[in-house]
Amino acid sequence: MKKKYFFVILFLILAMFLSSCGGGVVTPDTEEAQVKGVIQNYAFAMNNQDWNKAKSYCVYNSSAYWMVESYINLVDYYGFEVFTFKVDKIRDIEVEGNYVQADIHIVDSVLVRWELTYLQKVGGIWKLYNSYAHF
Repeated sequence: MKKKYFFVILFLILAMFLSSCGGGVVTPDTEEAQVKGVIQNYAFAMNNQDWNKAKSYCVYNSSAYWMVESYINLVDYYGFEVFTFKVDKIRDIEVEGNYVQADIHIVDSVLVRWELTYLQKVGGIWKLYNSYAHF
């Protein structure tokens, strides 16, 4: 009988321990990882000229969305044979509710620059909506 109680108590302790291990709570670290992932996937899509994929990482009709359109026109107008778009640094990520500000360093075929980039959580997913270049 004592053995049965031991296993019941052990099971309850294990259940309490497991229920406190995250439980679906999003911590700032995972938010930052999600933000970095969106920025990096956006840059990868831009670098591969997968314009629709790049737009999918943006809030529809936002300035970030239309920035992709401007790159399409730029690449088509100048006929870049090799187009590059890389984010090589992401720093100073600040999460405030459904909005994020991050400083990113972009190297592309046109310019090397730092951009203050803004993301918004839409339907539980981070999406880019605006950015401002600074040097």
